[in-house]
Amino acid sequence: MGSDTDIECDVLIIGSGLAGGTLARQLTLEQPDLTVVVVDKATDFSPGLDESSGEEFSDYANRVLRIGPYLRKHHIVSSGMRYFFDSADRDLPIERMSEIGGRTPHSIPTYLIDRPMLERELCDMNRRSGVRVLLGTEVLNCGPGESPAEAITIDGRNGHRVRTTAGVIRCRWLVDAAGEASPLSRMFELVSEDDRNPIAAVWGRFEGCVALDDLGDASWRRRAPHWGRASSMVYLMYRGYCIWVMPISESRHSIGVAFDRRHVKLDIGTADVFVTFLQEHRAVRALLGPDPVLSDFGVRENFARFAKEQFSEDRWFLTGGAGTVLDPMFATSSWILTESNKLIVEFITSDRAGRSHELPGLVHHYHIRMRSRYEKLLNSVGHYVSRGSFDAWSAWLALRNRVYYNRIVPDAFEDHRILLWFGRAHGVDCRCDEAVMNGKLARMLAWADQLTDEFVDLLDQNEKFYVGNEGMFLDSRLFDEDTVLMAKVHDRRNWMREVSADERTYGIFCRTLVRRLVEISGEVWSETSFKAVFNPDADDRQTLRAMYAGVAGHLGRGDL
Repeated sequence: MGSDTDIECDVLIIGSGLAGGTLARQLTLEQPDLTVVVVDKATDFSPGLDESSGEEFSDYANRVLRIGPYLRKHHIVSSGMRYFFDSADRDLPIERMSEIGGRTPHSIPTYLIDRPMLERELCDMNRRSGVRVLLGTEVLNCGPGESPAEAITIDGRNGHRVRTTAGVIRCRWLVDAAGEASPLSRMFELVSEDDRNPIAAVWGRFEGCVALDDLGDASWRRRAPHWGRASSMVYLMYRGYCIWVMPISESRHSIGVAFDRRHVKLDIGTADVFVTFLQEHRAVRALLGPDPVLSDFGVRENFARFAKEQFSEDRWFLTGGAGTVLDPMFATSSWILTESNKLIVEFITSDRAGRSHELPGLVHHYHIRMRSRYEKLLNSVGHYVSRGSFDAWSAWLALRNRVYYNRIVPDAFEDHRILLWFGRAHGVDCRCDEAVMNGKLARMLAWADQLTDEFVDLLDQNEKFYVGNEGMFLDSRLFDEDTVLMAKVHDRRNWMREVSADERTYGIFCRTLVRRLVEISGEVWSETSFKAVFNPDADDRQTLRAMYAGVAGHLGRGDL
């Protein structure tokens, strides 16, 4: 490397947060002979959006990063996600709100993570493993209005060159994990605003909150008899927005609002207005307690983010928030950084082994995967509206969770074996893009979104949107631990089994919507009538109105 180099390394990671810190740890554990440098302009880690980890990140943390014992000791083992549904006037006490949540903990443990604490600890772990972590180190010319191209020279053959306040750093592989401030995405103009997902978020940390298990009466608390609810990731669901409540310690909670600007106009850009807005909801007011103390207030006006290129044959990559960001719900950020990190390590491994002929195919298929993840998780127009209705959300959530345990979790547990096989076997001359982006699963999910929107329209037309929001309870273990799916979640993936499971999921979803319409209409459900009219092929795009009219016709009725 050139004489102008102050620091030389194999891998340079810009950003020492969750994505960059976990990637550095994975690299040093799996390839300890690599020299890794991490730079970050921050000197400490400030609270932001804390993490509710999904099963993919938990598996990554436990099995790949080997930090499971640390997480279990210093963070909260989650008792699962819980969803609560309020009246139109937002005046129900929490014990009367309809609820979706497990009676018992899930068999695959996940965590509620105090993100700044974990990020600091990852820096220490990485330093002990030989990683050079340089906090308070900026990549030059990366401020507002400045050009990162003046500081970063991309040279995949001879080594990249990055000018920083610690000197010039030259590396063979360059990873940008700098989040929204990503210099590479700015340099290559990789991110454009996506008006299909106009999600904004406001959040903060509150001291003095009341534990969820201290609310409600004895019978309500007995409904979750094992771990209770105090260690749950909680979402209070409203039309056009949701409020999340995540415990960080016994009395400290991360609380935030995510809302769709197409449906609601929430002007909560200051801390005082934010607190006032939260207290307008009876259940949230009870959770905040009499004297809530807000700290670390934050606002993000445009939450969704997708970089059109995240892996390059020129040996640079984006991971974490630098590449793809979606809704705060469902722990998507930790899910996507887990996939990105694993794929980056796989690229470096193949590159080091001299298998350069594999790299174009790997990059091609990585991009298909990331775009597919983004598109399938992208909110439909009515997605945030359906959140406010127990009836609409429970059906949609059950469908998505079944697909998640059928496809996503097994894929993560075997480290994306099928994706890697296609990348190496196909190269770039294949039709995988069309097969994935417009395949059977993608079409089914898109049509299920349409049916959910249609269901909400029917509820609205009959003024029944909130009819299920009081006094209902759905044990999420019915779909989170569906016996058909959980029997194979740790098995080697089999596409034929997955396709049949998706078809079964679609049938359950449609049956749930039609049955609820029948119940709301005051009729008695007939499984025989449903089977007589239901078309199990989602590609035939049978409308909900047609399904209901067929069943209602058998029952002697014609409308809701």
